[in-house]
Amino acid sequence: MGASFRHDARSFKEKDVSGLSEEDLSGLSRLPLFSNLSDGCLRKVADESRIVRYQRSDVLFGQGETADWLHILIEGQVSLAGSVRNSEETVVDILKSGEAFIVAAVLTGKPYLMSAKALATSKVLLLPAAKLLNDLREYPELALAMLSCLAGHFRTLVTEVKDLKLKSASQRLALYLMSLTPRREGSAILHLPHNKILIAGRVGVRPETLSRVFFSLKKEGVVSEHQTVAITDLKRLAAFCHEGAEII
Repeated sequence: MGASFRHDARSFKEKDVSGLSEEDLSGLSRLPLFSNLSDGCLRKVADESRIVRYQRSDVLFGQGETADWLHILIEGQVSLAGSVRNSEETVVDILKSGEAFIVAAVLTGKPYLMSAKALATSKVLLLPAAKLLNDLREYPELALAMLSCLAGHFRTLVTEVKDLKLKSASQRLALYLMSLTPRREGSAILHLPHNKILIAGRVGVRPETLSRVFFSLKKEGVVSEHQTVAITDLKRLAAFCHEGAEII
């Protein structure tokens, strides 16, 4: 496990940390959470915030720690993982640029239910939780943006729970593979961006069974070798995993 970074005055000195420049502010205005905020509101929110650069395997925070900061991924990749006593961690989500994570813990003052670790060199915006709560009371536009963010997280959670309960491991792996390409017709050659342990956690299977799940997709036109996956018919694979379909 990488070195954990606790966001106090001492740890800020030990990390690559900076305030926000005008260029950073311009970039923030393009993030989903901030895209509809007025310039005055955006500047108020950005006041006292920090940009932190993490190296691969750095731990941003641990499960059970106090949620003192809202984290927003600007560049890179971060995994969220959970565990119970005497068990291994399992990956719950892999975040992409622009995503705010574990917003509910920050808004409720509850401990983090998951840990966060950088999967690659990553740039993260940190907003102090106490100040953010005050800003939410002052700026209705920020409160609406946060509600929209939470609603999006809720819909994603419901979709993932439905997939776990209603779809097979093969279908869930197919969904993951489809998420790696914007194309929906023809064939594709994909490079897996994560190792097999991370993929297994994301799909909801044990790492030792992932190879069998990949093999089960061979009849759907999927062939994998190491970190490369060939899909002969994207439309067929999308139909197999019911991508985008509502299950009644």
